[in-house]
This record gives sequence, structure tokens and C-alpha cells, in this order.
Amino acid sequence: MTQQTMFLKNTETFAESLARCGVKFHFAYPITPATDVMKRMAVILPQYGGKMLQMESELAVSSALAGAACTGMLCATSSSGPGMTLMQEAISFMCGAELPCLMLDSMRVGPGDGDILGAQSDYYMSTRGGGHGDYHVPVLAPSDGQEIVDLVPEGIRLAYTYRTPVLFVFDGVTAQTTETAVLPEYHDYSAEYDTSSWAYTGTKDHPKRALITGSYSHADGYVMNEHLRAKYETIRAKEQQWKESNTEDAELIVVAFGIHGRMCKDLVANLRAQGKKVGSIRPVTLWPFPDKAFENLPSTLKKILVVEMNHGQMVDDVRLAVNGRVPVHFFGKTGGDMPMYTLAEMTAEVNRLLEE
Repeated sequence: MTQQTMFLKNTETFAESLARCGVKFHFAYPITPATDVMKRMAVILPQYGGKMLQMESELAVSSALAGAACTGMLCATSSSGPGMTLMQEAISFMCGAELPCLMLDSMRVGPGDGDILGAQSDYYMSTRGGGHGDYHVPVLAPSDGQEIVDLVPEGIRLAYTYRTPVLFVFDGVTAQTTETAVLPEYHDYSAEYDTSSWAYTGTKDHPKRALITGSYSHADGYVMNEHLRAKYETIRAKEQQWKESNTEDAELIVVAFGIHGRMCKDLVANLRAQGKKVGSIRPVTLWPFPDKAFENLPSTLKKILVVEMNHGQMVDDVRLAVNGRVPVHFFGKTGGDMPMYTLAEMTAEVNRLLEE
């Protein structure tokens, strides 16, 4: 299939991108606002020799992901907060066993079942591992349809290079927005990675392999966890991604991801046109958090404003990265408004801080 320009809901763009990048199987259970992914996959995957399988629960979904990954096959799932919660035990297992997969959390309001509208309240669960044990998964937060297309191959690279689950996160606005994206020609990225040294495909061509993530030997547990810690440090050092604008002489920098990160383009442009020195930083990787974006803050900087669709989660990582050099302010709420703050409300808050 050749390159195409398509006008799709971003959840559908995610599905198209997965299929065109060689993901052959998608395991999922219906849940708003992620169901559009599995519906689209059910239609298009057979065209690429694949299949979407609706499982009986999210527990079954995550088990299927782990089983397929053992063979070296990269599969995907799409869910929302309550579903991701149910998958955490298997995700923890996959991190310990170093098994790759791609996941989408189309975030909704919580706690509990919450509202089906959008939020960014799963930041802690996404970036702190979510399940038991010391582990992380790389987390990618695209802000528009084209970035979704561009980041899917990046997610596949991270999954295979580091043998790890990789999580995409959309807020509800980003997920439900319909917009144009240029979809690539079909290319099976999975074929570029050699899994022969670890995949479980029978013992005809290699000695017996054992998949062990637990042991009664304290020494074994120490070795496994130190190996994982070294891998995560490598990811932290090499894989931080962010976008920034007009930060060189900024007096105030707005930090946001997802829909509010996207809105910062207009926010900064409008305020710069008024002569106000405002810049923005948009994390693309939520884990590893882009600490490097905050290493060389301008001497003109007086304040940082973090805008989130939650009660304050990413703001903790910003404060850690800034390490007390400038005040970090928080502007956020939850409940399901789409988006939580309008551009006018964000502008008013920036002006209030500038005038203090």
C-alpha cells in the first residue's frame, strides 16, 4: 500500500500506523475512548495478513500480549485507565522477562471507572511502572495525528532495542480529534530486529531456554533487578525527547503535554506578538522524563507554569528537573471538560503570573 493522506480520528490514525508498520496482531477489549482502535484494526489488519482478537477481559489481553511476545512477535493493545489497571501484573511480568509490545492508554477521568471523557490522570501509573516491582516502560505522548504516525516506528525501535513494553498515552481530546495525517507505505519494522537469541520458538535450532522472572535465590533477584536498573539508566541517558519553543530569552516557560502542549504553540505565538517573553517545553517522552530540557534554563527565566488535565502529576517531575532554581507553578483540573482549559484561560493564568 502506498503513502496516503487521510482524514481520520487520531485513534484510527494510531491503528493505521500500527498496521502499516508491521504489527500483525492486536489484542483488545472494548473501552471508551480507545474502542475505535480495535474497531479499525478489525477491518484493516486482515489486509496485511494480521488479525484483531477481542479477548474476554483485559487480563486475557495482557496475557496474550506476553505469550505472543515470547515468540519474538511484536503485538499491540489499546485500552483506557481502568483496563490498564487490570493489565499491570502482566506488564510487570513482561518488564521482568524483557518482552516487547506496544500499548495505548487513551486516558479518561478517574479514579475508579470515572468519566469517559478525557484526562491526563494516568501520568503516575504510566511513568512510575504502574504495577509491583522496580521497573519502567518508555512512555510516548504525541500531541497530534501526524506525530502519532511519526512515533509508531519510534515505539517499535524502543520495544525491540530495549526488549520492553512501550506505552503511548493520549488524552481524550487528542484521541477524539479528527484531522489529516500522511500515512506511510507499508514497512515491516519488526523484520529489522533479530530475536533469535531470546525468542521462544522451539529447541530445534538452539539449546533449551527458560523464562524465569522469580526465584527463591536472593542473589538471582538482585542480578535481575540490577540488570534492569542498568537498562533503565541507558534509556534515561539516550531516549529523552521533547519539543521547545522560544525558551532562549523567556521570562516564563509553559510546560505541558498532549492537547495543552499543542495549544502552547498558539499561546506562545500570541503572547510573543504582544511583546511578552514566554516560551514552552512539550515533553514527548513522559518516561524517560526530559530532564535535559531543563539543564540550561535562560538567566531571564523567572517562573515555570505546568498545565495538566489532572490534580498535579507531571509537575513533580518538572520540579525535580528544575531542582529549586526557579519557582514552578501548577495549573490544572480534572472532570472531563474538553480541553480542561481553553486558550483564553491559559493566557489569563500566564498573564497573572507575569504581572505578579
